Amino acid sequence: MHRFKSQGVSSRVFPKPQWVSPKDKIVHWNIVTGDKVAIIAGKDKDTIGEIKSVDRQTNTVVVEGKKLAKKHVPMQPGAPEGIMRKELPIHYSNVMLLHPDTQMPVRIDRRKATKTLEDGRIVTRWSRFVKGTDIEIPKPLRKYNDQSGEEAFTTSPEEVTKVTYKPDFSQPPVPVDLVRELRNPYKKGPANIIA
Repeated sequence: MHRFKSQGVSSRVFPKPQWVSPKDKIVHWNIVTGDKVAIIAGKDKDTIGEIKSVDRQTNTVVVEGKKLAKKHVPMQPGAPEGIMRKELPIHYSNVMLLHPDTQMPVRIDRRKATKTLEDGRIVTRWSRFVKGTDIEIPKPLRKYNDQSGEEAFTTSPEEVTKVTYKPDFSQPPVPVDLVRELRNPYKKGPANIIA
């Protein structure tokens, strides 16, 4: 914060960045974006939500629709009263993954698991298991943009490669009057001579 004060900028404009000591940063994350988790502490205790984002620098996660705070904004159609709700980060230790069958919060055990892919390859990866059992907690599928197929590629390749601009060298690219107006009248030297 002191670097902002030296520049004369209020700490309200640039809030103090959160900082976690390198020794306290979590090295192996068991929670990823899209996981269903139970919140075990805080004002939304004993509720279930989906992970919206993960911040590995500050050991926090944002759960969709949980730990909402009011944010005052100008009147707009999205916020007719001038108040918007914003999700605040929750510390990693305050959420737990859910059991795939019972949907109860459980502790996690990371182990190497060998899998055989469709093409016959055998791969070894770290997987998440319910602690003390062989029940694996699968990672969620990534959500991508719903646009697929023809909507994403509406312009044909022939249309793209067609030449639409032909330069005309008979006239200057910028009008002479505009060049005179933009030229610095106080500059000394031959560049200031008006043609």
